Amino acid sequence: MGGADRGSVTVQMVILAPVMFLFLFMAVQAGLWFHARSLALGAAEDGARVAAGEHASAGQGAAAAADFLASGGGSDVLRGAAVSGSRTAEVATVTVTGSAPSLIPGWAPEIVQSASFPVERITG
Repeated sequence: MGGADRGSVTVQMVILAPVMFLFLFMAVQAGLWFHARSLALGAAEDGARVAAGEHASAGQGAAAAADFLASGGGSDVLRGAAVSGSRTAEVATVTVTGSAPSLIPGWAPEIVQSASFPVERITG
């Protein structure tokens, strides 16, 4: 074995290990963000569907979205979640905001998801 190559594996690992950990943390962070975003979108869609009912209100839609968040992991998945809803004669909209959990202290990726459904009504 050549003496010039002694210790080269150690140097390679010192350089390569942080890069591998960076990619690992990025993948986990992306998964946390995607899961929080999916939960917020599901809650917004469920709330908008309820609010679009013929005799429903925007408040009922917001309550349905909040229930969906609570049953889906709530504050563990979407931190600081807030739900708002609006309803006109034609469209019911629910918006869910919050932040995804983060592996980086002090950084909280913002999540904003909104869904709209046409309001059910009798037409003649």
